[in-house]
Amino acid sequence: NVYFYSRFRSTSNAYQALVIEKNSLFAENQNTQTKALDLYNSMQMMSNPAVIKVSMQGVAGKETSLATVFWDSKSKDVYLLPNKLPEAASGKQYQLWAIVDGKPVDAGVMDACTGLCRMKNIPAASAFAITLENKGGSPTPTMDQMYVLGKVG
Repeated sequence: NVYFYSRFRSTSNAYQALVIEKNSLFAENQNTQTKALDLYNSMQMMSNPAVIKVSMQGVAGKETSLATVFWDSKSKDVYLLPNKLPEAASGKQYQLWAIVDGKPVDAGVMDACTGLCRMKNIPAASAFAITLENKGGSPTPTMDQMYVLGKVG
């Protein structure tokens, strides 16, 4: 009986370890599937002929910076892909601006997002730019903190 009880306890412990591992792998698989679906949806959006791709190059002094805006000309949805932007300092946040009739219009602040960041809906724009602002954004852009700028079309 002692021998069989010992074997039962050993097998029971091994079973519990396998159950924990299975649950961990299942959660990891779900996470991977969610990321894959997000990536698929992003690729579908970017390949839509109605979506205009606006490459934003770094401005003087920030030439290594790069970002891309994807602007749906039908729904007017705006998505931002921060390709190469330096890490924002503590208390700071990147803000996207749409240039409409020569004036900057707030298109939203970039929160911690991976891949594409959904921004505000913009009905019309001739260009897009990104500045580094205080956390929460600013009603007007800080021009000396502009990182990238790109013209539509």
